[in-house]
Amino acid sequence: MYNQKRREFFRNVAYILPALAVMPSSLFSKNVSKGLRTGFIGTGIWGREYLTTALPQKDLAIISICDSDNGSLQESLRLFKGSDRPEVYTDWQKLLASDELDLVIIATPAHTHYMIAKAAMLAGKHVACGPVMGETVAEHRDIIRTSQQTGRHYFTLDEQSYRHDLQAISNISFGTLEKIYAGAPYDAMPPQVDTYPLYPALFLQSLLGKDNRFETIAATTQQRDYIVNKVDPKTGQQLTIIKNGNIPLICLTTTQGQRVYLQAEKGYSTGTHIHGTEVFWIDFAKAMRVGDNQWEADQLHLQQHAASPVAMALNELINTLKTPGSQLPVYTAATHSLIGLLGRQSAMQGGKVFAFPDCNLI
Repeated sequence: MYNQKRREFFRNVAYILPALAVMPSSLFSKNVSKGLRTGFIGTGIWGREYLTTALPQKDLAIISICDSDNGSLQESLRLFKGSDRPEVYTDWQKLLASDELDLVIIATPAHTHYMIAKAAMLAGKHVACGPVMGETVAEHRDIIRTSQQTGRHYFTLDEQSYRHDLQAISNISFGTLEKIYAGAPYDAMPPQVDTYPLYPALFLQSLLGKDNRFETIAATTQQRDYIVNKVDPKTGQQLTIIKNGNIPLICLTTTQGQRVYLQAEKGYSTGTHIHGTEVFWIDFAKAMRVGDNQWEADQLHLQQHAASPVAMALNELINTLKTPGSQLPVYTAATHSLIGLLGRQSAMQGGKVFAFPDCNLI
């Protein structure tokens, strides 16, 4: 199972990230001698996590930050110790009016993403944003058209898809994929106030293949095992507990016949299960079954990677912006964002099955 090809994969992950940091800036579309000129809109916890990782990046020059909360701005400014102090804004519209920006990273509440992203692309800036693009199908269509018309990229920052175990799994041949369950990371469940999707959308697409699109979507429920994390009152240690219950899910079918089930509620984790004709893997069990053999210990969680998931998400963004003529990432971003929106609409209509829109045709 752990053959030469897989060893090369882990070695290449370690090599690729340092190489990205020294790629020539001439590959960018504008005169950028010190990196892509970048502004951050939103400097809360999520924004500062990305800002911390972006500051050492050779291909990103962080020249402005914006937030309406002064405390968040002051926390962010402390991260610039040893770096040039950025321009500070409390109004995102004034930040976008600057001609000195190539890219904005949006880390604001999800319901504001649409209006800020559209304004940024119309102002000539590329956009990187969290997984939620908009609150209606019409807003998704509008973002796609705006990206097409302006030629500005809209990129989804989905650090969940760059979890180390998922990166390792992406190199395994499962045979013919049959079924996928994907949910929140079992060892780091998001807080209840988090409004972002629980599942690693970009990873799922890479696993399914770029020519294998979603065909239908519907809300459903299934009797499933799920994970809750609790703290032992005596020892203070975190305990992982497996329970069983009727779980709300989003079910997608694909043009190649797979079914993909995604966790729809917070507070627990369904884990990630990948069912193939040759391999069956469960993340929280740290185990896989190969063919008809007995379950064997999964060593993937022991593999060490060169960068954090946040760093890998940023490097994917940089690679996209350095690749002239590449397909606009807005199509992938809209597809993934629509999953949550259409899943909620289906649940409100008693599990109605919707045809999934082909974002490439909008």
